[in-house]
Amino acid sequence: MGQKPATPPSPWPDLDNLLTPTLFTHLTTSRLPYTRNTPINFSHFGRDIFLADPFSPLVKDAAWPALLAISKYPLEKLPDLHERYLPSPSDDSYPEQCLGLLLLLDNLPRLLFKGIDARWTFDFFDHIAQRVVHSCIGLPEELRPDSWGRWRDRLGAGMDYWVGVRFWFGVVLVHSEKRSDQELGVMYTEETRRVVEEANGQIDPWREKREVVLSDVTMFPREFRQGPPQGQEVTREEWVFWAGMLMDCHRPVVERFGRYPWLNAITGRASTEEEEEYLDKIRHFAEVGEAARARVRRDLDDGRWSPLGIDSL
Repeated sequence: MGQKPATPPSPWPDLDNLLTPTLFTHLTTSRLPYTRNTPINFSHFGRDIFLADPFSPLVKDAAWPALLAISKYPLEKLPDLHERYLPSPSDDSYPEQCLGLLLLLDNLPRLLFKGIDARWTFDFFDHIAQRVVHSCIGLPEELRPDSWGRWRDRLGAGMDYWVGVRFWFGVVLVHSEKRSDQELGVMYTEETRRVVEEANGQIDPWREKREVVLSDVTMFPREFRQGPPQGQEVTREEWVFWAGMLMDCHRPVVERFGRYPWLNAITGRASTEEEEEYLDKIRHFAEVGEAARARVRRDLDDGRWSPLGIDSL
């Protein structure tokens, strides 16, 4: 009998060793450190996202090698991370694993990358994260990793935990500079909002200001700076309605400018006169400093990327 043909070596052995279920589970359970079926204090939830960072110190040692390994490949040479490194969408571990992968690609670069390394967040990892989220939410409803019915009926989660899950899926959409993703993001937050409204019979008060939320280009920087609801006991509804507003008010910026002007410096783009006036108006919200801007320009002029980790390790 003839021998079986040898299995060809993997083109991505480093990724195969690092992008593991153990890593993805670690990221999800560290980002959402709650029992799935018990109430969450949303004052603490919002604080730990916008006012503090207890997450990245817990996962940095495990996540950095994976991020560095991914950065070694051009976008066009990377495998489909959703297909290669996640279980079948029908598997009960899939929702948690999918969220872990998205946290690695979207949330952690924003927390870990400093200076010129931030270019990797917006010009590289964001593109990968957006590919993954489209694969996830493009599945049939019963297979989607962000579905309320699936988390409730198959995974034993309460609505509080699911609200946390939905937040981390939704931010990937609103981080995109594509108008189509912004439209999808608005629909996504509306789905979450309606589930929560129907559960408690409470209507989102931001509905009365819907026209402003979807038209005011200065609202996102202003509301972000003010921060999430805080107090002794922020309810699930207060959190969802505030977070939905914050996500939705990304859209007018991309509608007006076709991009986020505050990312022009870190991506090496020249700002238009209108964008410069806008950046002055919002007090240069989220812009990198002149030193990082100049280094990005030099890299672009030289047709290169400064290796990831120069300013962050």
